[in-house]
Amino acid sequence: MRKAAELLAGRAAVVQINTEENPGLAARFAVRGIPVLHLLRKGASLDQLPGAQSAEGIVAWFGRKEWG
Repeated sequence: MRKAAELLAGRAAVVQINTEENPGLAARFAVRGIPVLHLLRKGASLDQLPGAQSAEGIVAWFGRKEWG
């Protein structure tokens, strides 16, 4: 996650949430498995990517989902 955050600096904020400490967020975004990445814009989930991913995989996924 740290490397993905570094690679996406200035384009996106990458944060890690502990679902046990934040069950409300887990419910809000219907988290059914861990790990899962959510692409959020203005608080709404635009897409999700389940499973463990490399930093490069996260950056590539984000790049495919970017908006103008």
